[in-house]
Amino acid sequence: MATLMHAQKKSSNSLQEDSNSEIAATKQALNQAKQKGDNKQIIISLTHLGALYSKTSNYKDAEATLKDAIKSGVAEELSALLTDAYLELGIVYLRQQKLDSARNVLGQGIVTAKAQNEALKLGLLYNMLGNVEKEENNFTVAVENYIKATAIFEQYKSNDELTQSLSNLGNILNILGNTDKAEAYALKALEIAEKANKDASVAYANRLLGRIYRKQKRFDEALKRYATASGLYQKLGEKREFGETYTNVGNIYFELGKYNRALDYYFDALRIKRTIPDSVGIAYDFTAAAITFYNLKKLELALVYIDSGMFFAKKKNVQALVMDGYQNKSDIYSELKQYRQAHENYIRYVAMKDSLDILHNKEAADKLEAKYQSQKKENEISNLHADNEIKSLQLEKQRTQRIYLIGISLLAFLLIALLYNRYRIKQRSAEKLKQLDAVKSSFFANISHEFRTPLSLILSPLQKSLSEPDSNLSRSDIDMMYRNATRLHGLINQLLDLSRLESGKMRLHLEETDLRRFIATLCSAFQSQADQRQMEYHIMFDDGNGAGVVDRDKIEKIIYNLLSNAFKFTPDGGRVDVEVRKPSDLVIRIRDNGIGISSAHIPFVFDRFYQVDTSSTRFREGTGIGLALAKELAETHKGSLQVISTEGKGSEFILAVPVDREHYHADDFTQASGKKDMVDPRYRESVKSAEEKLTETENEELPILLIAEDNADMRSFIRDTLKRDYRIVEAEDGLHAWELAQAFLPDLIISDIMMPRMDGTTLCEKIKSTFTTSHIPVVMLTARAGQQSKIEGLQRGADDYLVKPFDLQELKVRVQNLIVQRKKLRDLYRQEIMLQPNDVVVTSLDAEFLQKALSVLEKSCSNSEFGVDEFNREIGFSRMQLHRKLKALTGQSTGEFIKQFRLEKAKQLLSVKGAQVSQVAYDCGFNNVSHFSKSFKDYAGMTPSQFADKVLQP
Repeated sequence: MATLMHAQKKSSNSLQEDSNSEIAATKQALNQAKQKGDNKQIIISLTHLGALYSKTSNYKDAEATLKDAIKSGVAEELSALLTDAYLELGIVYLRQQKLDSARNVLGQGIVTAKAQNEALKLGLLYNMLGNVEKEENNFTVAVENYIKATAIFEQYKSNDELTQSLSNLGNILNILGNTDKAEAYALKALEIAEKANKDASVAYANRLLGRIYRKQKRFDEALKRYATASGLYQKLGEKREFGETYTNVGNIYFELGKYNRALDYYFDALRIKRTIPDSVGIAYDFTAAAITFYNLKKLELALVYIDSGMFFAKKKNVQALVMDGYQNKSDIYSELKQYRQAHENYIRYVAMKDSLDILHNKEAADKLEAKYQSQKKENEISNLHADNEIKSLQLEKQRTQRIYLIGISLLAFLLIALLYNRYRIKQRSAEKLKQLDAVKSSFFANISHEFRTPLSLILSPLQKSLSEPDSNLSRSDIDMMYRNATRLHGLINQLLDLSRLESGKMRLHLEETDLRRFIATLCSAFQSQADQRQMEYHIMFDDGNGAGVVDRDKIEKIIYNLLSNAFKFTPDGGRVDVEVRKPSDLVIRIRDNGIGISSAHIPFVFDRFYQVDTSSTRFREGTGIGLALAKELAETHKGSLQVISTEGKGSEFILAVPVDREHYHADDFTQASGKKDMVDPRYRESVKSAEEKLTETENEELPILLIAEDNADMRSFIRDTLKRDYRIVEAEDGLHAWELAQAFLPDLIISDIMMPRMDGTTLCEKIKSTFTTSHIPVVMLTARAGQQSKIEGLQRGADDYLVKPFDLQELKVRVQNLIVQRKKLRDLYRQEIMLQPNDVVVTSLDAEFLQKALSVLEKSCSNSEFGVDEFNREIGFSRMQLHRKLKALTGQSTGEFIKQFRLEKAKQLLSVKGAQVSQVAYDCGFNNVSHFSKSFKDYAGMTPSQFADKVLQP
């Protein structure tokens, strides 16, 4: 111990010398800046000097220096330099427990950081503000600030700061008793800190894990974590954290009943904190030592240390610690049978308790009240001298009256506390009901989508067959119907399994099983999908005994859900591995290199109905019950299911279940009634190529139809239904549909709403707000039956709306009607748009486009060199886009459109008295008069001269 302390002292002295040298250098830089009158450098030096004072716990000088920096920045209008000063001053106030001042100065820092667009510093300010709120037990507000900080640090990949905010979130969860999630955050923070090689963050994460493990009674692990943290803090010269870690270790030995060992650590912590000085920490350590002496029955020493703790607590106005001190003194005096002093300290404790409204000490107060009503008072009276008996009895009467008064006060206080607690419970219940309602709404929206799509793919082929009695269902239609009926069956079974689990009616049905063969058969059902998608798929077994008892149905459902997830979230060409071991329990690891899960979502992936992506642009279908079901089935099987995942790198699910008979009851076993069917591989949907082309057809006059639908079966079914009358282009998501819409300019688009990358309503809005595509009719096809979804789609510009499952004939009629309407509108354009475009009722963008086209031609029609290529450049469209756009709006190609404009312009000019045919030809871009005359006669049915004579006749 002496050698260790010597090393610590030597290291501390060395670090102190380094800090002093850095402070001296900063002061020198500050003086030089003042001599030069460099205000910017003065502020920077003051801020750095204040931070150094804070690091060495010289809070008085730190506070004064940082205030000078802020004052200088405001006076010189250099507020852009003050964000660091606000942050450091907030830290100083926090460490001195000046929480209101800390909150105010950090708020000023947040305003400045936002004005200067300093994102990372804004994250640091939010993180520190969370620490302030945590100190006042405002845990909800603290978590909000930590989450804001975490979002910023993740966005800018600032790992050092990210470890701080993640650790702080873990600390809050630990305080609130959710140690499992707290451990997940702490381990994630530690992983990031170790990769970034940040000793301070590694130390803090280890210290947090020590607190968590202490609460979980995992004392040996907690001590190892604290040892790592204390070593790093000693290396970094962080005296305050070093001392706090020693206090934490002392607390563990206290809980273990090793009081002398606990005192050693409390004394070491006091020695360190006195050099800072850290009055608040000193107060806590004196108090902890006093309670330890009390447990060792060294009551006189306990009184000395409790008085010392209260002295430092009063010095820093830590009222809660002063109040606890009075209570502890009351207990000590009572143990010494000095009841008068015990009672006086108890009265002071109650007075402070009432004034501070601290509810968590109620049980201690009730216990103390009962103590004063105990036989000890009677024993004291019997031991008094006879000549003081009357006075003692009178004093006892007064004491009893006071105790009754205190009891009544406590009962009233308890009643108020109970009423307040009931009010808070009602508030929390209302909030939980609100959250539950949101979860329920999200679940029913998702389950509606999951049910309606396969229902459509079952009902629509049946409707087609009924409407065409002579036609028979094709093999592909039957396969599709079977696939989607099986999918529906699986969804319903999952819901029923959850219901049975919730009601407690699900029991184990164990049977002796060849585990290797059973699991290999289950996993092989996914081999064809792996081959089809060119994925690496490996199933590995160890060399151990493959026999064991399992509930085959439950293990099958767990493995199937895990493998479905792995394949669902792994791209084509990826890798999925299944590793099976049986050292004692059955352990199955399923790994993939897919998209992974972010750290923020990992604690919730096994919650019922929880989905990582709940937006309408989510990449994969799902109800959010598969992993929840797998987890609960594993626990029913007396096992566990865990996840390890890194976003962008993949996930690993670890299933562990006991397979030896001694782990189960006799009634868990059943006679196998026969071999169960394995999972049908046809349940899986086929995966098609991402890029679809126009269907092969010789009739290029057929309208082009773009189908945007992420479900491959639905897309294929619509294509097969409409391919006789239309040329089909297919897109598997909204973004791909948008790219194809610009490339092909289809005559009509059929789009689902819920699609990956871009949802259907956003696609519709982009289609209708873009010049090149604004004329294209859009039919929204969705599983969402709600009126609000329909209204939203129509507001975004949709021309029609169909709900799944839809009537096949209705789809055909609505598509045909929209195509016919567009043709009628095109004919109207062709008749009137050349001279009176504003008289035609069209969408505003179409009117703008045509007005622009006419303006370009008006300006350039006299130029005989102005043709299709020049028109394309002026309009800003590609040749194909302009051709398709004009064809859709007027029924004319680009060349026909230009020619008709010139001939209509010629009509206008010939209507003016005295107009010369040759001049009109040149003014309309014709170099050859005879060619002009022939073109005009073909268009108007008469020569230019005959037209002029006819128009000018009286």
